[in-house]
Amino acid sequence: MEPLVTVRRGDFVESIHFGSIAIVDSAGRLLACAGDPSLRTFIRSSAKPFQAVPLAQEGGIEEFALSSEELALVCSSHGGEPIHVGGAATLLRKGEFDEEDLLCGVHQPYDERVAAEMRQAGESPTPLHNNCSGNHAGMLLSTLLLDLPPSGYVDSGHPLQMRNLQVLADFAGIDPGEIGIAVDGCGAPSYHLSLYRAAFAYARLAAAARAEAPAPVLPRYAEPAREIFDAMTAHPDFVAGNWSITTPLMEALRGRLIAKDGAEGFYAMALDPSLAGPVLERAGVSEGEALGVAIKIADGSMNRGRDPVIIRILELLGIPIDTPRLAPYREPAIVNCAGEQIGRAHADFELHFL
Repeated sequence: MEPLVTVRRGDFVESIHFGSIAIVDSAGRLLACAGDPSLRTFIRSSAKPFQAVPLAQEGGIEEFALSSEELALVCSSHGGEPIHVGGAATLLRKGEFDEEDLLCGVHQPYDERVAAEMRQAGESPTPLHNNCSGNHAGMLLSTLLLDLPPSGYVDSGHPLQMRNLQVLADFAGIDPGEIGIAVDGCGAPSYHLSLYRAAFAYARLAAAARAEAPAPVLPRYAEPAREIFDAMTAHPDFVAGNWSITTPLMEALRGRLIAKDGAEGFYAMALDPSLAGPVLERAGVSEGEALGVAIKIADGSMNRGRDPVIIRILELLGIPIDTPRLAPYREPAIVNCAGEQIGRAHADFELHFL
């Protein structure tokens, strides 16, 4: 770990967020890093695009007439906005499920405006407001495609979860037994692997999705990877929403990057080959490879500790992201109870190019 973000109150340093970063191409080369790229951690909800692969691979898009918005929602950590809640309900109906079949539990919507409106109206959240409801609805649909029992679909020993584990292992280039398993906040398996392997998995997801990759990458996954990449990039508002940096970030890169929130300060990105060119040139490797990025903030900080790191990485990679919607994430403001800005968080690290 190394210091990534400095938090200042006035002109004085008050806190420091430590973390590690791995940037890997789809050939498996570690191109740049900060801290320890071999650090093992839970990738949390950043696993969701891989958990959507069986649904797309087994014909679920056709079987359930899924729109690209709905497929993006299956990969999401959403804010509980009406489009998300309604979309998750629609996914359930397509498999003749209802919200009682969701095993993700209940929490307040991540979107603060929606949560405030619900409190004011005296409404209680349901499992559909859980940020993982779209992901869980997709897993329920996958059980139908694979002729598996929907009961206990979140258990690590359930055949669907064993299939999901194999998919992630294939993209990460390791044996499933090398991935640690625990339970995520939504009850589904949470995967423990190195930042290097997580970045490699994301790089290969982008490479498999893009025909211009220099050589076939996981050809058996090419079609579902393309469907997932295209759905996420076409509908960033369904992947996250107003609560997260993810939606404006993906909108800014216009179809060339997928990004995915993970709890406890984890974040992952996949850059398609057209976006990775300057990075590959700087690293002295052939053009045409996709890139994966994995980030872990040691103390689990999300907005304050993680978001400025995301912006800093892309700037150091020479990727233009200077848009008004992303400006607040570059240096998150420290605000007191009177609404006055009295400090800021600033990412001031450098990447070590290898």
